[in-house]
Amino acid sequence: MTMKQSIEDLVKIELKNCRFHADCLALKVKQFRRLYTILNAFLAVTSSASIASWAIWNDYALFWGCIIAISQVVTALKPIFPFSKHVHTLNTRCYKQEALFLELDNLWFNLNDGSISEEQAKIQLNHLKQRLSENMFFDDDDGFEFSEEIQNRARYMTADTLKMKYNITD
Repeated sequence: MTMKQSIEDLVKIELKNCRFHADCLALKVKQFRRLYTILNAFLAVTSSASIASWAIWNDYALFWGCIIAISQVVTALKPIFPFSKHVHTLNTRCYKQEALFLELDNLWFNLNDGSISEEQAKIQLNHLKQRLSENMFFDDDDGFEFSEEIQNRARYMTADTLKMKYNITD
């Protein structure tokens, strides 16, 4: 026999899940931005230095030629890995997730100070859960997955936020 969970417990669960997903999204945005920056820096260095380097690198012409060839392959493959599109998509979702977290935050405090009834809270929570679910649905083209490392970092960030702001430790 299962025990019925209180509305406070249900909101607490959603706060945790929402914060965790917001942290995952934020970390994924950082990851894509870092990759995008590295890729573009590599391409910028190889393209601007290629002309001058032929004169300087006469002894290493084969080596530099390989680097230039790699940069051309990367340039050709760059549209297949649309980092800027991914960053935009993730930023948009992260922003929405943060906004939904703030709505859950508001619901949490309204429940705790008694300014909202349990029935009103249930309706609001169900509406928020639907919006949270919609926000975390990605098209197959995006196919975002959060690595174990990102999930572990997000768990730590989430636990820290929940402990500091809400005194939630479980």
